[in-house]
This record gives sequence, C-alpha cells and structure tokens, in this order.
Amino acid sequence: MAAPARPLPSPDAAPLGLAGFGTTTFMLSFFYVGIDPSLTPAVFPVALFFGGVIQLIAGWVEFRQGSTFGATAFSSYGAFWIAYAVYGMAVEPRLPPDQVHIANGLFNLPWAVLTLYLTVATLRISGVLLAAFMCATVTFTLFTAANFMQSPGVFQWAGGFGFLTALIAWYASFAALINGTWGRHLVPTFPDPGKRLAHLAHHKSRPHSITASAGEKEAGDEYSGYRR
Repeated sequence: MAAPARPLPSPDAAPLGLAGFGTTTFMLSFFYVGIDPSLTPAVFPVALFFGGVIQLIAGWVEFRQGSTFGATAFSSYGAFWIAYAVYGMAVEPRLPPDQVHIANGLFNLPWAVLTLYLTVATLRISGVLLAAFMCATVTFTLFTAANFMQSPGVFQWAGGFGFLTALIAWYASFAALINGTWGRHLVPTFPDPGKRLAHLAHHKSRPHSITASAGEKEAGDEYSGYRR
C-alpha cells in the first residue's frame, strides 16, 4: 500500500503583504522629498490594488492560519491604502482648500496610534518587523505633524522615513520569501527580540481572546486542562 501523501504546508502570506506595503510606501514617499506633490494621484491605483486589496487578501490568509498579528496588521493596512486612494480621489478635492491640511492630519493621526501599538506586539515576533513598524510609526507621526503644521521640511523628513520603512518592509518580504522557498533560515530576521520580557508572564495563565465570553473562557480552560 502506498504511503499517504504528506499535506502541503500552508502558504505564508507575509511576503505578499509586506511587498504590498513596502511598494506603496516607497512610491508615496517620492512625493514628499522633492517630486511635484500634484503628481501624487499616480500612487492611487497601486495603493488601491497592491497596497489595499492584496494586503486584505494577505490578512484573510493570516486569519485562516491563526496569526492574530498578521491578520490584524495586513487587514488594517489594506483598509488604510484603500481608504487613502478613495480619500485622495473622491474626498480631498471636495474639501475647503484652507482646511485640507487639517483633514489630512486627522486622516493620518489614528494610523500613527495603531502603528505604535502594533510595534509593541512585534517585540515577540522578529527584529526586522520591529524595525519596520518603528519606522512606520515615525513616518505616520511625521506625516500627521507635517499636515497640521503645513511644514515642507517635516514632509521631507516623513518621506525619508517612508523610504526607510519601505526598504525594511521589502527586506522582510525578501527574507520570508527566500527562507520559505529554501526551507531554512538563510536570510536573518532576528526572531523574538523582546524575549527578555517573557519573565513578566511566567506565572500568568494563557490569554484568551479579549472578545471571548465568560462561557467561552471556561470551556477553553477545561479543554486546555484536558489536553494537559
């Protein structure tokens, strides 16, 4: 009797999602470091499809694989890039010209906050993601400040950090793709840089979903006890 076929490993959506984020960020950054900002609409198609739709797909795959961080990050940034494209094409042209900078600042502000707390989560994932999200946090923060202040100099700094964010995201995508296709860690990703913080939770129970009901938590505890 022939041996049963080994199941194929689940596909890793991270290289695709990181490529979409890095590519769109790279393109957008050009328009804040010297290239005519009126050409920014050239980014919208890439933002809508590669940065947006593709990252939403990556987020969906991460949900299926049980990756809470990957699902949250890719789905959120996929929604961001779609919203950015729609905002730029349909909303911003209709705003009062003297108030556009305020609206732009308000558009970027919550994403700076979101990226900041996602950065904390990357401490238990990899050093390369920690670096990417730290740079992304700085980028969003500078974009927010630049819009509120209407400062060309701050915009240029934001664009510079945008390039750095994109390059690190591309590196992370490259590392995940190469390591996955070769089946070994050829390209370093510096896993679990915050492992020294693990001692803070040594005597804590395993976390449940923050959205789980009391009944679901009790059932989960019983199941965990049975498995042990």
